[in-house]
Amino acid sequence: MTVDRSVFQALESAVAAMAPTDPSAVPVRIHLAGLYLSAGMAELALTHSMTVLAVAPQDTAALSLAAAAASANGKDDLADSYRLLHAALLNGDLITSESVGPESVTSEQVAPDPGAPEPGARERVGPEPVAPESSAGQASEPLPTRSRSSIRADLFATSTPTADPSHDLAGWDSSDPRVVTLADVAGMQDVKRRLQRSLLGPMANPTLSEAFGKQLRGGLLLWGPPGTGKTFIARALSGELGARFFSATPADIYGSFFGQSEQNVARLFTEARREAPGVVFLDELDAIGGRRSRRNTDQARAVVNQLLTELDGLTSNEGVYVLAATNAPWDVDDALRRPGRFDRTILVLPPDEPARDALLRMELKERPVAPGIDVARLVRATDTYSGADLVRVVEAATERALERSMQLGMVSPVADADLQAAVRDTPASTRGWLSTAATYLAHVGDGEDFHELRGYLRSHKIG
Repeated sequence: MTVDRSVFQALESAVAAMAPTDPSAVPVRIHLAGLYLSAGMAELALTHSMTVLAVAPQDTAALSLAAAAASANGKDDLADSYRLLHAALLNGDLITSESVGPESVTSEQVAPDPGAPEPGARERVGPEPVAPESSAGQASEPLPTRSRSSIRADLFATSTPTADPSHDLAGWDSSDPRVVTLADVAGMQDVKRRLQRSLLGPMANPTLSEAFGKQLRGGLLLWGPPGTGKTFIARALSGELGARFFSATPADIYGSFFGQSEQNVARLFTEARREAPGVVFLDELDAIGGRRSRRNTDQARAVVNQLLTELDGLTSNEGVYVLAATNAPWDVDDALRRPGRFDRTILVLPPDEPARDALLRMELKERPVAPGIDVARLVRATDTYSGADLVRVVEAATERALERSMQLGMVSPVADADLQAAVRDTPASTRGWLSTAATYLAHVGDGEDFHELRGYLRSHKIG
């Protein structure tokens, strides 16, 4: 088994320097747990996963890793409990330890992620917010209105909605493909152009694609920091294609019995072909299809081999499109990145200034807002913030205004001071991932194609 010990040492040093309750340590520990799991060191993977869950019990990535690590350690009951918690969070449920059983789960209810969509949530009904003004006193651009069909908090959600009960799809998460499209994704114009060029354009123009020898084989891999909208983009692509959405995480794939994991992979693709057109979305691909050279379990190797079989089989099956997301593309097995498989990749970075402006205005539109909100200043202050971070900023500012309103006994709208304070109290969650990425790139040198990420890190003076 080949393991780059220096990478482990660098990451262990990084988490050792952070307090266990430091939110910025969460993405680093998750990445480290994934590396340990890929390297066959399941006990260490479980330790880091459980440390994350002690701070963020609603973190679906940590739950998936904990389930896989517990299973690899032979702790099947613990693995099943983590899978149950993971499924409950995806469905928007609240679960207590009394309903699950293992001692590792706290008795407190697991609260949903503030950036995740509220199941069955309706558009807020309340007083019309006041259009904000700039600090110079001039009225800024009016906040955009939103249709009832648009999605707010799940713009950068990391979970998928509950399957339609009228469709029994053997347990896989699926959703109405027409719920969202790329038009519902705020900003990200560069990402949309790449999606149009690599996937949507060739599909809409099959004759021209054939003339240029363009074949729609293999899958598309979305990668980047957590919270930047990879899962939502996958759902939006499903909507653009008019296809059903089949989502699977490591907790859905890895089973406790011999041969069960590869059977789960085969069953996922079989269901997608049966319901074609369908989009198969593999979340956390690095945990599902990690490098086999770093894994010493037959189960992990069998999953990668089965996934390769399914991807190669898609050349003779129309109507099934494969998407995947990962926070760590460098941990994905090399065979999965070869032509005809996940050979098309798109880096999804934290939103740029236009995207942050659009998302902040979208969030503020649904709340009573005082005059004098300087959105441009907020945009400048939230560089490297993910979409989920921006949602949390507005939520935190709203909580301040609500607390003040309860004290006054009347509505006190969200003020600019509330938002500025919320920014100070809400650090960018992507910083930990970006530092991890910089550490990795420093060790691999220029041998791998991460030019776009390198440019982003240089421009933001990270690493």
